[in-house]
Amino acid sequence: MASPIKVPALQRALNILEVLQKHRRCSISEIIAITGLPRSSVYVLIEDMLRLKLIRQNSDKTIQLWLKLVSLGNAASENLDLKDLITPYLEKLILQTESLAVHFGIMDDTKAYYVVKRTNPKFGVRVMSREGGEISLVHTAIGKCLLAFQDNGLREQIIQNLDYTQATANSISNPKTLRKELAQIINRGYAYDNAESGLEIRCVAAPVFDFDNRLMGAISVVGTINHFTAASLTRIIELVKRTASSISLGMML
Repeated sequence: MASPIKVPALQRALNILEVLQKHRRCSISEIIAITGLPRSSVYVLIEDMLRLKLIRQNSDKTIQLWLKLVSLGNAASENLDLKDLITPYLEKLILQTESLAVHFGIMDDTKAYYVVKRTNPKFGVRVMSREGGEISLVHTAIGKCLLAFQDNGLREQIIQNLDYTQATANSISNPKTLRKELAQIINRGYAYDNAESGLEIRCVAAPVFDFDNRLMGAISVVGTINHFTAASLTRIIELVKRTASSISLGMML
């Protein structure tokens, strides 16, 4: 349980900024109505935030976020190294699952890419993926996971333009089957690759969301069909989902 904020004015200021983030422009009366904060507090906080250039008052008296916040946000983004944040979780996961490799991947427009890859030194089997490499949105668990949680319009646009050439007999071979699989992924919260990209390989993936519940990426574990068996899959799936949730929570701290 999070400790209570020791300076209530900070929480109130943040509430106002979050309202402006969501609604873009609001009058002071609208901010008061939405936040439920005392009128006097809102006026004082807005006056100070205007002086600090965190917000701007327009000619129609509405309030919006302003340039100082843009500068602070850009600095935060530049200093946020996802590899540093996510790698410790993946290194723990690879030991817990005894998998061949673990990944973190992201969507960039209509394509997906590996951002982090870690391999298990205990095994000599080579996993054919690399950081910066493109992820198949048809044949891999992580790719299907990333695709499943896209906006409906973009997801359908991508589905219609994918290459459905099968890598193995288990590969998805048409848009209809992929749509059905993506619906199942959304419903159960994880994706599964049952020897679809390679006959000896199985993968499990789960989505990672940011503090606004937007898809940030997905993680996956890769194992052989001899290790990722029916008996072990339930445990592996839970570990992957739990790790993805931990990463999401870690982004909020």
